Amino acid sequence: MYDMSSEKVTVEFTDDGFAILTMRDGENRLNDEFIQLLNDSLDRVLSNENCKALITTGEGKFYSNGVDLKWISKQSMEVSTRFRKNIQALFWRFLHFPLPTVAVLNGHAFAGGAFIAIAHDYLVMNSKRGWFSMNEVRVGMRIPPATLEVLSAKLKNKQALREAVVFARPIPAAEAKSLGLIDEIGELSTLIGTAKKLALQSLGPTGIDRDMLQIMKKDLYPSSLMDNDSIKSKL
Repeated sequence: MYDMSSEKVTVEFTDDGFAILTMRDGENRLNDEFIQLLNDSLDRVLSNENCKALITTGEGKFYSNGVDLKWISKQSMEVSTRFRKNIQALFWRFLHFPLPTVAVLNGHAFAGGAFIAIAHDYLVMNSKRGWFSMNEVRVGMRIPPATLEVLSAKLKNKQALREAVVFARPIPAAEAKSLGLIDEIGELSTLIGTAKKLALQSLGPTGIDRDMLQIMKKDLYPSSLMDNDSIKSKL
């Protein structure tokens, strides 16, 4: 195996054909720099023709704690507007990624971090640590229309929508699985193995062409508010 790394985001390519993207910046708050690092990492994954699936995870207590509110509060209107477009483009990039994607929630996934996770094909969660919550209502923020489309595409359970979004209740792993927010839960040490198993099952014995997989995802999860063909990997 080998890895391609920045200090804050690393990509490890395993001998069995997986890319493991690990966010290593504490709470993994989303700002211009961090989004660029994530996009650069996704570029590296796609440049590896031997990679058959993407797994994302974090370190310690957090998968991602969402938007860097301290950073965004200090930005100009121009920067803030560009950032909102870029973060929504990132959600859609994960949703339409041309490989199977599995989010391994090592810890808390809040707000924008939860949206990144739910844009994956599969989610697995640490049974011992972490909450899942889209807590925008708690911090006085509306969910932008393009992000609402991501939510509508992936979250069909009305009870899950009410608890995790409308009332922004922090949902622990077992309940998150019962609500259909999470596919599997388990001990942290088992989650990467579980993620690999889910990805391999999705590909089946013959695999799926990358271009065809992306076309299928775009057909099933269309966006009326963003031209997904125009989303570039570089911001």
